[in-house]
Amino acid sequence: MRLLKVTTVIVAGALATVAGYTTATAQMAYTPRYAGMVASSVPNCPAIAWRIGRSPSGTLHGVMWYNDLSGMSQADGTMNGKSFELTLKSIMGNGPVGTVTGEQGVDAKLTGEGCANATFKPVVLNTFGGGG
Repeated sequence: MRLLKVTTVIVAGALATVAGYTTATAQMAYTPRYAGMVASSVPNCPAIAWRIGRSPSGTLHGVMWYNDLSGMSQADGTMNGKSFELTLKSIMGNGPVGTVTGEQGVDAKLTGEGCANATFKPVVLNTFGGGG
């Protein structure tokens, strides 16, 4: 029972963080466009999920987290045409830390510490707000 309460608090905190971050980015004219999840390429590691927004100038901001809620990271980067690069910085727990590089719709690679390693094929699993 105690584990259920702790898990509920962690989930509530993570959702509040995502909701607050999404609200803040929306106020800065970032359109939430990219969301998805991929398995880590490291055995026995949780999947990695993301929600990223893009500004009209091509900057990218959002969050990436482990689906077991062990940590969440801030993702910041740029998009040039279809190519992009993101840097991940842990903001809660043991969030994924590393760099994501790739090309929209082709493939991307997350290279980082521990479980923060994965190949994304395709990069964009869901598109929000029209366009991609």
